[in-house]
Amino acid sequence: MNQQTSNSLFWYRVKLVALIAVFLSPFVGGWFAFYVFDLRPPSGNYGMLVEPVKKIDWPVLESVDGRRFDGGFGGRWTFVLFSGDSCDAQCFSNLFYMRQIRTLLGRDTMRLQNVLITAEPLSEKLRTFLLEYPNLIVIENNRDRGLYSQFAVEGFPEVGSTPRIYLIDPDQNLMLHYPAENDQNRVLEDIKKLMKLSQIG
Repeated sequence: MNQQTSNSLFWYRVKLVALIAVFLSPFVGGWFAFYVFDLRPPSGNYGMLVEPVKKIDWPVLESVDGRRFDGGFGGRWTFVLFSGDSCDAQCFSNLFYMRQIRTLLGRDTMRLQNVLITAEPLSEKLRTFLLEYPNLIVIENNRDRGLYSQFAVEGFPEVGSTPRIYLIDPDQNLMLHYPAENDQNRVLEDIKKLMKLSQIG
């Protein structure tokens, strides 16, 4: 084998190795990012997923306007807010956001309903505030431990201690929960995405 042939073969091998390296680099880089450096992509949801999803076993509830709910609130998407012992400024803010999110859904507005569950009877201040929320389902003076415990998520505050928002799907499964202080625009993105992916409710 002459020198020219040997050089040609060498460069052929170099090019082949380089081509293989280019082809494999995304896979190798992804493996290192995922398993070595733990650079996993963030969840597509803003809300925190409840895993595994919990099926809520609702007790019979009666709203302040006399409506009776047996087995949940019907086959619609539902935001539930527990106000705890009192509805503070953040609680008022979240009620406002819940109403805005529902309105901003446009043609899908009727697919979402909002529920407030208070541990105490409604204060005069809250009762007056809720006059602006005719579509809100309000359950007052409810301390059902069996109900509250179903919304408990490990590693997060006790249900009712902060005005967290919980999302229930039309099949009465607890799917997502949001911190007391949240970004309503990202909450809206979540519910829009879920409604687009699922035609139930």
